Formats: sequence, structure tokens, C-alpha cells
Amino acid sequence: MTVCAEAMVIGKAISEGYKEFDTIVAVRHPDPDSEDYEIKVVSPCGMCRELIADYAKDCKVIIPDNEGLAKTDILDLLPMRYVR
Repeated sequence: MTVCAEAMVIGKAISEGYKEFDTIVAVRHPDPDSEDYEIKVVSPCGMCRELIADYAKDCKVIIPDNEGLAKTDILDLLPMRYVR
């Protein structure tokens, strides 16, 4: 497993004093040997969804959908988080 860009960006922003995040988008950069070299918007992984929800619960996330791209609330991507 690698460290996702979302974790790096949020960590760096917080270390620089930023505490509010409006919108996050993740993109996939394929390796140079890949036949499909198109850069694409991807939905954040589960670990990143949790991280974003913990540090930016009001944040919007741009994700791919059937019509192109959509903007959604992070909490919609991580329902029932920490429910006991």
C-alpha cells in the first residue's frame, strides 16, 4: 500500500496552519508503461474517506459518475461512520 495524495495534502495543509477544506478531488496517474495513460478522476479510497471526514467533515468531494463528474458531501461517501 502507498500513501495516497489526499493524506499527504491534508497533512501538509494542517502542518501549515490550514484548518478548513472546501473541495477535494483525487486523480489517477497511470504508470508510464500502462496502455491506458489517461489521467482520470477517481473516488477516494476508504482510508482517505475516513481521513477527509475526520479533518474536513463539511468538505465536498468530486467523484466520477454516469454523467461525468459530480460533487458530493464526504459524509455521503462514508455513511454511518463510527456508529456503535
